[in-house]
Amino acid sequence: MIDELRVISIDDEEQWNAAHEVGGLPSQTWRYAWALSASGIDPQLAVVHSGGARMLLPFFEREWLGTTDIATIRGLSGASISPSSNAPLRLWREYAAQRGWVAGYIQLATTVSLEAALAGDELVAHQRVFLLDLRSADVLHSASQIVRRKIRRAAKLGAILVEDRSVVAEALKRLYPATMQRVRARGVYGVSPATLERWVFDQSSIALGARIGRSIEAVSLFCAAGPYSEYHINASTPFGRDLTAWLIWNAIERLRAAGVHVLNLGGGTRPGDGLSQFKERFHGETRRLWAVRQIYDHAKYDELCRRAGVTCTRDWFPAYRAPA
Repeated sequence: MIDELRVISIDDEEQWNAAHEVGGLPSQTWRYAWALSASGIDPQLAVVHSGGARMLLPFFEREWLGTTDIATIRGLSGASISPSSNAPLRLWREYAAQRGWVAGYIQLATTVSLEAALAGDELVAHQRVFLLDLRSADVLHSASQIVRRKIRRAAKLGAILVEDRSVVAEALKRLYPATMQRVRARGVYGVSPATLERWVFDQSSIALGARIGRSIEAVSLFCAAGPYSEYHINASTPFGRDLTAWLIWNAIERLRAAGVHVLNLGGGTRPGDGLSQFKERFHGETRRLWAVRQIYDHAKYDELCRRAGVTCTRDWFPAYRAPA
């Protein structure tokens, strides 16, 4: 395979879809990225062939004091590399340096397994995520008693499943900001109402609401592509938090019917928080999300860190973007 790198803009839906059809993951789709574009970013898709491996990298450029760095777009998919190899990352590094970018944060898909990073790169472990095998005869049989109790309790409360996308979208736009404020989520989780609405109306997604009486108390959104799916969003009232397990159970039935094999439940908003503990109780396979940190211009990187008053070795990357 000849080394090749091309970048597809969000304006080129046809080319993006064609590239994604070959092994693409749920939050790498054009419709997913198009939804994000309503929140003020300009998603792009890099397709990198090198060393017999192929990388799909959905990313966006970020400005900082007259310079530019890049990061993978928000989502569980990150960058996929098939078969796992550092070769596409090496070619990407060369391209990024030619573009004059300062640094890049590349989250890797759970399907990628790298033994070590390239010289000059840093391979770092991110949060834990939990994968459910939907091909199991009873995927919830191994879940904890707490999870199964929550599902039974939702039924006893008279929870009604809502699948009308218009109704679910309005509920999500109402519940999501309040949920993010309640859990003190980082700014990266903030998206516009238009983005939320576009995600709900993506026909490849599963969008479900839980109604008690006349009020929708919780909404869950799942993205899917081929055999893979991802638990993308949950928003609820404080009372509706206990309806989440019931929504996941209903989503599993629909995902299995669509031929999906794996559901990535994700992790928490912070390592070890209550959300992460809840997902762990489904007793799926635990995986680490890994990321590659690349610095393309060390002189500019060091200068930006000095101007921000931070050391270049702190946990945040790029360090100069660390919140005060």
